[in-house]
Amino acid sequence: MDRRSFMSHSALFGALPAGSPLELRLVEAFDDMEIVDSHEHLLPEEARIAQPADFFTLAGHYAMNDVTSAGLPRESLERINTPETPLAERWRLFEPYWKLARFTGYGQALRTAIQDIYGFPEISAQTLPGINAAILARNKPGLYRYVMKERARIRFAVVDDNYNAAPAKLDPEFFRVARKFDRFIAPGGASGVSAAEKLTDVSITSLAGLKQAAEKSFRQSLDVGMVAVKSTLAYSRELRYDEVTEAEASRDFDALMRGERKAPAGFRSYVDRPFRKLEDHMFHHVMKLAEAHRLPVQIHTGLTAGNGGWLTNSNPTHLTNLFYLFPKTRFDLFHIGYPYQGELSVLGKLFPNVFVDFCWVHVISPAVACRTLHEYLETIPVNKIFAFGGDYRFPELTYAHAKMARRNVARVLAEKTRDGFCSDKEALEIGALLLRDNAERFFTS
Repeated sequence: MDRRSFMSHSALFGALPAGSPLELRLVEAFDDMEIVDSHEHLLPEEARIAQPADFFTLAGHYAMNDVTSAGLPRESLERINTPETPLAERWRLFEPYWKLARFTGYGQALRTAIQDIYGFPEISAQTLPGINAAILARNKPGLYRYVMKERARIRFAVVDDNYNAAPAKLDPEFFRVARKFDRFIAPGGASGVSAAEKLTDVSITSLAGLKQAAEKSFRQSLDVGMVAVKSTLAYSRELRYDEVTEAEASRDFDALMRGERKAPAGFRSYVDRPFRKLEDHMFHHVMKLAEAHRLPVQIHTGLTAGNGGWLTNSNPTHLTNLFYLFPKTRFDLFHIGYPYQGELSVLGKLFPNVFVDFCWVHVISPAVACRTLHEYLETIPVNKIFAFGGDYRFPELTYAHAKMARRNVARVLAEKTRDGFCSDKEALEIGALLLRDNAERFFTS
């Protein structure tokens, strides 16, 4: 929203009839405003439309996790995910558990996408054939412009392009790229090192070679427009990264290449890292690269996707030493660290280089998102809060998440205004910071 549009919205506030709810006025303003999306997993459009898509495709990202949590058996999930299974059978297996999960944030987002993008207010055995026909008809060139630009009004989205092993340019009309270097930090074994060699064409026979490969991948990522470094290692290990000497890390690398010290089987592999010193040392090496190139670092904290995980690994307080060691590096901590959002609030308050991100959160729980935003507005400077990141593979669901985020921000700011926290005009200004300006400045400066 440019200055002229901003001023017109300010004038609109005064022109509306007395007694009109402020929340509705804020929703109208935020719906009309382009926003910035701090985190996505969206495929390029050509890759999306090259694949068949139907209702269960969209349900497969996040909503199916809650359906599984409700009790959907694994064998039923496999049948549902097999396109050759007759549609009536897929729905029969899905429906009993969907009825129990449709009210979660994931369920709300899926229902919103089906209603707003495809025009079906109800998902049922009767409407499912029509829903699938509508999805198929829309699955063609122009899908992203329609959903991301016309409907969601997203200026740009920062995409974790984990589907690309090697760095690749993304369409700048829609995307900015965040790149992961976790494969170099935690190669896992000799096979992982071999994969890194093939990816970078760098011979890796020592810790120095592993660093050279990471550096080459980093340079290539800069060449395709990388705007942030990303890490999702919280899915497999604790987020504490200690300072480790070159000699200690080299010993770990040598043991890894010899096939020694394998992690124990089962859930304990989340906590027992046989080459942790190597991982810690390499993580710090990547942080030094980010620091040298003045790139921000996005880190997954809190809840992990899917059904399972080792939650305590992802407590954002594990990262505290990094904020001291790299004071010039800006850290974008994902998902408000949920359920450690209180701890993240303190980190965001204490450290100038820690920013808090609501990506994924509005579909995890709209209520949690609202309660936490209330708290963060009172504890963290308003320039350090990113209110929206879709965190989806499919643009229809990104649209739904953006709609939920806009309404949550409007609701919280209306309540804050009612309580005397800010004026009507300040509520509009704060909303623009949360939904657009903070993230745009963070990723483009």
